Amino acid sequence: MIRINPGSIDDLLALKDAGAPVTLTSHPGNASLYKLVLWSCGIPEHLWDVTCCIADANNQPMHRLVGGKAELVVSEDFHRKVIDTTGPNNRFVTAYQFTKDGTRLGRFHVKAIQKCFPDALSSCSRLLLSEREKVWEMFDYLARTKKDEVFGRFIAPRGVMRPVSESGVRVESMAGSFMEVLEELEHLLFSDEEITTKGGVCYGGVMVPLSSMLVQYWQTGRVDRYDVSGPDMMRYATRPEHQIKLSQMLEHLRKWNPKLVPEHIVSHMYPGTAARVGHVAGHVSQEVMKRKVYMLEHADSLDRVRKREIWEIAKDDERNWPVQIRPGVDPYFSQHDLALMGKELVVDEFWRNIPIAGMRDSLVKANNLLRLKS
Repeated sequence: MIRINPGSIDDLLALKDAGAPVTLTSHPGNASLYKLVLWSCGIPEHLWDVTCCIADANNQPMHRLVGGKAELVVSEDFHRKVIDTTGPNNRFVTAYQFTKDGTRLGRFHVKAIQKCFPDALSSCSRLLLSEREKVWEMFDYLARTKKDEVFGRFIAPRGVMRPVSESGVRVESMAGSFMEVLEELEHLLFSDEEITTKGGVCYGGVMVPLSSMLVQYWQTGRVDRYDVSGPDMMRYATRPEHQIKLSQMLEHLRKWNPKLVPEHIVSHMYPGTAARVGHVAGHVSQEVMKRKVYMLEHADSLDRVRKREIWEIAKDDERNWPVQIRPGVDPYFSQHDLALMGKELVVDEFWRNIPIAGMRDSLVKANNLLRLKS
């Protein structure tokens, strides 16, 4: 089979089956519909697990979004502390924090995802730990040659991210400290067993995406990769200055080990937020999405009377199952809703063959045909 400009969900699944790195990199918190859609179809997820409570507004991690409401799951005192004291040198890492009932905050959200999609999730830490020896060697080299660019921060035992200058960790110990942080993060997201956290040195800058790219290169041998991304990553990753820094770091790492670092990596990026195309079996969303597909396929053959009948039936569709949300504001449908319902998220075959980048336009067109505002 020949695939030109692959971009649909089925295209990406075929690339994954052929051994290409295909991945989402979401943040622990509430997952909106597009993530549920992609996970249900089998797109792999590597959660970015060094995200912080307030910087991650789109995922609203200090709340549980369920039933159209945002329920605060951390204490009011902690919530206020995060809002009042978060700054560039004082951030609260989601994975380390606690809910009111004593569950780790990141684990609270991840557990609901696993209930719905048991095989969908990994994390950036888990990925790096899968090549533990190479990763340690690479970051030890970087600690000695690019310390200020790579290790500018550390996570204190209670999960507060601070400048690395306050850590007291010596250069020769930084890579080992970082590996311990990866182990902690992996445990905090995926295990219910409580541990006493120690924290340690944490990476930043371009090595966050580049380290994952390199691990997947080691495991697949492919320099082409396919990243389904949210709005923040789409904005910064496509900036020329970001790509220049990535390329410079890649070139620097070739001095460490040219056999393990390719001369180039090609990333194909897709706007995941467009993929709000799923429905829940037996839920009002099933009829909403069915109407959209029906109008896209048959509108030209319908007479005026039939169209008016459908318009009347569909008048509340956008309120019941919107094609667009304000993720940092709206209490959107999340994995917590799906987990409570105990039902399956379904994606019609119609949507699986449409390029992801074109899904938003198709949804808007369907709404226009239904006389709905998007």
